[in-house]
Amino acid sequence: MTNPDRGLEKVIAKTIQGFVTAQEDYEFLAGLYWVLKTELVSAYQAVANGTSAVYDAPTIAVIKRILPEKMAQLDWAKHEITAMMDTGEKQRRVTRWIDYCRLILQNAGGVAGDGRQAAVGDSVCPLPGYSLKLPFPQALRDSRFRVVLKGMDLPPADDRDAKLIFQFFNYSQEMQAAETLGSLLWETDGMEWEFYFDIARHCYDEVRHSSMGEARLRELGHHVTDFPNFSANYAWRQLVDPLRRYCVLTYVIEADGFKYKHETYQEHLASQDLESAEAVLYDIMDETTHVRLGQKWVPKLMEHFRYGHSLETLVSECRDILMANTVSPLQKIILQTTKQSAGPALAPTSSPESA
Repeated sequence: MTNPDRGLEKVIAKTIQGFVTAQEDYEFLAGLYWVLKTELVSAYQAVANGTSAVYDAPTIAVIKRILPEKMAQLDWAKHEITAMMDTGEKQRRVTRWIDYCRLILQNAGGVAGDGRQAAVGDSVCPLPGYSLKLPFPQALRDSRFRVVLKGMDLPPADDRDAKLIFQFFNYSQEMQAAETLGSLLWETDGMEWEFYFDIARHCYDEVRHSSMGEARLRELGHHVTDFPNFSANYAWRQLVDPLRRYCVLTYVIEADGFKYKHETYQEHLASQDLESAEAVLYDIMDETTHVRLGQKWVPKLMEHFRYGHSLETLVSECRDILMANTVSPLQKIILQTTKQSAGPALAPTSSPESA
């Protein structure tokens, strides 16, 4: 990078704002991979080839570890985005969008900072008819999914096959938790950098959990689209502020659900289903981290948003909010059980499905 101290905060914000005005998923992916990440790879390669192999050896070592991953991402994007551009109109839109994203990046001085950066007040005119859609009020699903308003009913206690499908289908629904955390990242301004780093990691974990559910369903002979998909838990969470949205997820949904997951883990072990047991155990470890992240950041968000009551009051509020709005039968049962027990789980002890 030729100018590492050029004051990037406003430049990055303006660049992000331009890229995320994409109106279609294939447009957004094309801008991200075929423009931004392609230039990023070129910048990495230029640094590795142009710096001193002796003086800057640590930088070269890091870049050599990063590059294969980025190249694999570009290979994936080439296949997936091309498949999504299945009409002439989509191809035309992507071509126009790529040109627009290149102008945005050029306006920012390029990834490496070796281009002429435009004045902070300058910007590339948005494409006609394009406006910012984020955050989505409703989680979007493509035509493969049949969307319903209510989550899957609990299976009979003595039907192990149905219980397996229930658990891992609900894991696939944790995409809603990832989407909620994405909205939290987007809507919460002014926090320290570590907050965004931790929430991004939490978001990544929820995507993994969703993928885990989809993969296990496939191993059981099903596809995730064989079952009605519900995204209403994301939708109602968008109706509450970011503080309560994050508190509901960590202090209530995730903290209250450990008992259920520990029980199912033991059931899988007893049935010699080590694949399911391992999946649930990984989830338990992840959720323990997430609850600890909640304990770390919810109090700071309370200060940030000037919440004037105690943490216990906030958690109680959020439990009531969840009970009034959740479309997951499992969450309702867990909430009822929690209210009958000693009270809110404020320490990481274990997370219900269908987040």
